[in-house]
Amino acid sequence: MELKNFSKLFPHGRPPVTRFVSRLFLIGCLASLVAPVQAIGLETQAASTASSADATTEHVLPNGVKMVHREVRGNDVVAIQLYFRGGVRLLSEQTAGTENLLLEVATQGTRRYPKSQINRELSRMGTVVEAASGYDFSILAMRCVRSNFDRSWEILSEMVLHPLLEEKEISLVRDRLISGLRQQEDSPESAVALLAGQLFYQGHPYRSAPVGTIDSLSRLTVADLKAHHARLLDGDRLLVVTVGSLPAEEMRRKVTASFGRLVRQGVRPTLPLPSQTGTGTPRFQLIDKSVATNYIHGTFAAPPLSHPDYPAFSVTINILQQLFFQEVRVKRNLSYGADVTLLSHAANSAYVTVTTPRPNETLRVMFDQIDFLQRQQIPKEPLRAIIGGFLTQYYKKLETNDAQAARLAEYELQGGGWRRLLTWMEVTAQVTPEDIQRVSRAYLRDFHFAAMGQATQFNPDLFQSR
Repeated sequence: MELKNFSKLFPHGRPPVTRFVSRLFLIGCLASLVAPVQAIGLETQAASTASSADATTEHVLPNGVKMVHREVRGNDVVAIQLYFRGGVRLLSEQTAGTENLLLEVATQGTRRYPKSQINRELSRMGTVVEAASGYDFSILAMRCVRSNFDRSWEILSEMVLHPLLEEKEISLVRDRLISGLRQQEDSPESAVALLAGQLFYQGHPYRSAPVGTIDSLSRLTVADLKAHHARLLDGDRLLVVTVGSLPAEEMRRKVTASFGRLVRQGVRPTLPLPSQTGTGTPRFQLIDKSVATNYIHGTFAAPPLSHPDYPAFSVTINILQQLFFQEVRVKRNLSYGADVTLLSHAANSAYVTVTTPRPNETLRVMFDQIDFLQRQQIPKEPLRAIIGGFLTQYYKKLETNDAQAARLAEYELQGGGWRRLLTWMEVTAQVTPEDIQRVSRAYLRDFHFAAMGQATQFNPDLFQSR
């Protein structure tokens, strides 16, 4: 692609399709926005950021439990998210999925509230409770209205402190999770994503999936879950993030009353994650199978949220998404689904995905877009407009209390502290053409590709060329 044609991709100063993907654990963390919008003025964003700073406070209990609270008066929704630090570093291949199973079962009954009562009360109040586990932390999240907060918090606290953990309920939840894993094995997209991740994170804690495997889940017992629950109740591991129409002092009293007696066990990992091993060498592995189309997933190293390169690389990924859309889908009709996604793990990565009947031709086109970003510098004015549209979409993604809580937690856990979130938009607005080219050269390389399709359609040398 010639440099003079670059601005034609964004005739209105922003992509015709803007898709900014952010991986959080729960409600509303993954989304696609397809309509172009007018960029919000930076002065408006700055005022909003200042307002958020004034309304956000933190409190640390003597036992290490930390609370981050943002008071929001514009609605009656309260978002509560409890994060347990550690993730897969606290588990092994044999015990993978323990924490995920534990939290799922914890929502199904406690010593004081049997499952039927929990379901009945949550339904009556319109309160939603969900659990999930990831590579760096697990989460138990709740969303309710202000008038039902006290009762909802009481139930949530009981789920954390006194889950029932009965064999019958464990078996039901385990069977459901195993069924999901079997369905995942039958999905080509999931199969190549899992394989690419295993290639990339070989010898790394992330190689163990947070949800576990069929073998590891099948081995877990009631005793295993009870022992892990005892280790979970560690003041150093717990982060409480709340966003809603609650005064900070009221929230502090709730957190202290519920979790102030947790002890510090020293379980929380203090050493940094080991670096990804073998990521400097491109790799390719094919699942030779006859399928309707070919499935491709390529994982590569990316800067973590705390790294100075993360804002520039976020914009770079956004631009690359639009280049893939235009060149792969619109111009050549090679695929309906060529994409690239940036994650936010502590040992971070990103990935490209595409389904296509012509894998070699499609990959060459995708590599051409990467070459363009590495060899050419985007003109300043088009880049400024693109960043404006990018930040608009980012800002709109923070409209809900759930999204704000998730983003605060993400920065507190992975990004060097929640206060850095308040300056992220300002820092991103200052990204330059030189930054885009620099991070493209630094990170858009050493892809670990996994694919599913017939071997005769793939050129292994091409897939291992970058």
